[in-house]
Amino acid sequence: MKPTQPTSINGLEFDALISIDKNLEATVPQYSVEDGFSVSDAIIISPVNISMVLYVTNTPVTWASRHGVDQTRVNTVCKQLEEIFMSHDTVTVVTPDEVFTNMAITSLTLSKNAETGNYASEIPISLVKVYVTKARTTTIPDSYGKSGTTGAQAGTASTSTASSGTATTSSQDSGDEKKASILYKAATGVGLI
Repeated sequence: MKPTQPTSINGLEFDALISIDKNLEATVPQYSVEDGFSVSDAIIISPVNISMVLYVTNTPVTWASRHGVDQTRVNTVCKQLEEIFMSHDTVTVVTPDEVFTNMAITSLTLSKNAETGNYASEIPISLVKVYVTKARTTTIPDSYGKSGTTGAQAGTASTSTASSGTATTSSQDSGDEKKASILYKAATGVGLI
C-alpha cells in the first residue's frame, strides 16, 4: 500500500521511512512482604519511544513532485535536523500510519559514506514522548488556616539548629525564647552528652 503522505518531523519531509520501531514499556514495582513473596499495587507506563531510519536524497523518486531535484537537499535537511535537535524543543512526527506529538529527539546520527556520497543519506533517529505538567495556584479558604473547634489562629513556628544543640522556637503566644531540644535534654539526662 502506497503512503499518502511523506514522513516528517516538524514539517521537515523525508523521501522514505526505511524502518520504525515503536517501543511500549511498563514497570511493575515489587514490594517484599513478611510472608516471603512480593506484591505489586501499580503498573507504571513509561513514555513511548520510537526509533526510525529515515532516507533523504537530492534526487527524490517517491515525492519528486513535492521536492524536485536539488543538489543541496541532503545537506539542508541534515542541518535543519541538527538545528531541531539543538533547540531542545519537542517535535511532531508524522508517519504514514500515526502521528506522534510532544516528542523529544534523544539520538540523531548524521553520517556520509563513500557509496552514497553527498547525494543521499540514511538517518537513524530516536525520540521519546514528553509529558508536560502545569503548576496551578489556588486560594485556600480561611477555615483551613484555623485550629480546633474555636477556629483560632494556629500560630506559626520556626526552628533552626544551633551548633550547641539548642533550637530557637517562636510562637505567637509566648514570644521568642531559646530552649534546648527534647532530644538534647533526654540525652543529657541519661548521661549520653
